[in-house]
Amino acid sequence: MIENIFSMEGKVCVITGGSTGLGSYMAQGFLEAGASRVYITARSEEKLLTKAKELSGIAKGECIPITGDLSSIEGVDALAGSLREKEKCIDVLVNNAGIGTGGPFSELKPETWDITMDLNVKSPVFLTQKLRDLLGVNATATDPSRVIFIASVAASYSIEGVLAYSTSKNAVEHVVPTLALALCEENILVNAVSPGRFFSEMTRGAWQDSEAERYQAELKRIPAHRYGDMEDIAGVAIMLCSRAGSYFTGEVLNLDGGHRLRH
Repeated sequence: MIENIFSMEGKVCVITGGSTGLGSYMAQGFLEAGASRVYITARSEEKLLTKAKELSGIAKGECIPITGDLSSIEGVDALAGSLREKEKCIDVLVNNAGIGTGGPFSELKPETWDITMDLNVKSPVFLTQKLRDLLGVNATATDPSRVIFIASVAASYSIEGVLAYSTSKNAVEHVVPTLALALCEENILVNAVSPGRFFSEMTRGAWQDSEAERYQAELKRIPAHRYGDMEDIAGVAIMLCSRAGSYFTGEVLNLDGGHRLRH
């Protein structure tokens, strides 16, 4: 029925980088849409526990914290192992954990390049691989499992100061259709969301002074004339992971208020 088209009733979800920003927004949205369990991961145990407790109180579903560092394959293995101990199947995986690096090209260091590529590209690809069987357990043609990668508006334009970051997110947008083909026979849909400016920890320096001339000028350049908020990212994520989005795969959804149109 159409009234249930955005329902995530009973779904088991995993969101990496879920203690703050976009990850926490999506976790809240999934729970409010009826998900039974939403696992969130992060490196900071204190922030993670606080957010899990907060989100567990907003709906019937439970938000479950798992502390971990996905900057290495060992961390990816550890997270996959922890999830296997807790669940026999997973319906949704959101690869949200990432790092935003920047600075002049002349100061770019190999180790900065490596950590950016590892956390933003390699780790989500291999976490998807390691959770592939759990994602396939309950997946059917009419009720497929979902994988979402979080890319960025930065993937589509060239700015010297975010060379490593923008390259990593461009790679994510390339990975998605390839993985969508690799997993389609297992009824696992793979899509990406490429956000523009959102209220998050990564962008705090830009928006925390709402009266700053630079911030006001940026709002004028964005066609929507505002930053994105919880409802914007949660709404798209819920759509992709519910019946409403079950015919999307291999797509990159630009969620940027028109940001790309002026860059």
